Amino acid sequence: MKRSYPTFLGVCVASVALLVSAVLPSVAASFSGRVIDEAGQPVPNVIVGFSSFVGEMPPNRRHRSEPMFPPAQPSETDETGAFSITDIASPAVHTLVLMPEHEAEYEFQSIKIDGVTFHLDPQMHRWQRGGFPFTIEQGADVKDIEITVRLRMRIRGRVLSADGTPLNNAQVDFSLNRRRLKGGGGGSSGPTTLDPDGYFTKYVNAAAYYTVTVKYQGHSAESEEILLEDGQRLDGLVLTLRAEPQPSKPEKVEVAPHIQDRARFEAARKREREGVWAINPDNRHAYKMIRCNTREEAQARAVAQKAHLVAINDEAEQQWLLEVFGKRENFWIGLTVDTKETEQQWDNGEPITYTNWNSPKETAESTKSPQTEDMRQRYTVLVGLTEKWQLTRHGSPLARLTERALLEKENLIIGAPESDSDTEKR
Repeated sequence: MKRSYPTFLGVCVASVALLVSAVLPSVAASFSGRVIDEAGQPVPNVIVGFSSFVGEMPPNRRHRSEPMFPPAQPSETDETGAFSITDIASPAVHTLVLMPEHEAEYEFQSIKIDGVTFHLDPQMHRWQRGGFPFTIEQGADVKDIEITVRLRMRIRGRVLSADGTPLNNAQVDFSLNRRRLKGGGGGSSGPTTLDPDGYFTKYVNAAAYYTVTVKYQGHSAESEEILLEDGQRLDGLVLTLRAEPQPSKPEKVEVAPHIQDRARFEAARKREREGVWAINPDNRHAYKMIRCNTREEAQARAVAQKAHLVAINDEAEQQWLLEVFGKRENFWIGLTVDTKETEQQWDNGEPITYTNWNSPKETAESTKSPQTEDMRQRYTVLVGLTEKWQLTRHGSPLARLTERALLEKENLIIGAPESDSDTEKR
């Protein structure tokens, strides 16, 4: 397989070279066009540059010391996405890159030259160090190039010391472990320097489950497993260093009560198993978090308690839920998206007045016709780490990882002969 890379790249280089030399006029040695996103909108403040090499092929990983021409001056896109690079060395082979190399916010999706679009294969793209190789005929003026980019997948977070202050400008030992969706994994590690506010940014290139570990002067912190699907990014991860690893939770030991306290003991066990109702002072609704193996179990338990899976009607209600029940878990909520229905509503019949989808295209995708009846219904999960909603189906990785649900009840009767007797106001 390795021998196929130079052959493939040679065809790309030769094809682009023939296209450029045969169609474009020979005037000034320049390269200009615009940068757009996947929706066709201009992308400003993207730096487009060249690496220029002697010969007919860019050097591979084993020959990076080969002579390189002084690069042409990079160009930063304006508000319309336009860029222009002049004084390009020739004859030479060039690699078009987004700068700074390896740390650019965006990545190539495709490049359109004189009406012909070249889509970049992700595997070949990484092998070629993130660039697009081609040649330009001496003296040619290459115009109206259209470069399509998208934001790179990344994890951005902040490291805090044990007292909660940011670890500013510190060099930490950083590890990023990856578990692929279809099995297998890998990882990387090495020193990383945090910025003046204690932040780090790590770019990734594959959908997977990620775990971040940071160590500094005998202290360490590790994130929970983070699911990133294609094109997603996570900002806002916070890691707080601890002097020692968190001790394992001791096995719970319960002392049997006296016989006259048996009823009280059983009531306490039931509260622990089913959770505690918390009342939102803004709307006087009661909410509870329960553990469940499936969404069906969560729905059945909601009905048994004369409640329903939560309907989130505004941002303030969602923030209250996350503050009360935590931001480290995934929760089933009461929104079922049925692709056969033209008007969507919450499972309890309330109209949808607020949404917080993980991506703009998620709503559009929810209305596409599925290939099978089993795929018609999709359910909604509130992901605590991102504070966003995601659609999922039965059997998906996200569904298997969601083991909690949020229940809601409008009319809580305190003192009724059920678990509702356990209530607290938060």
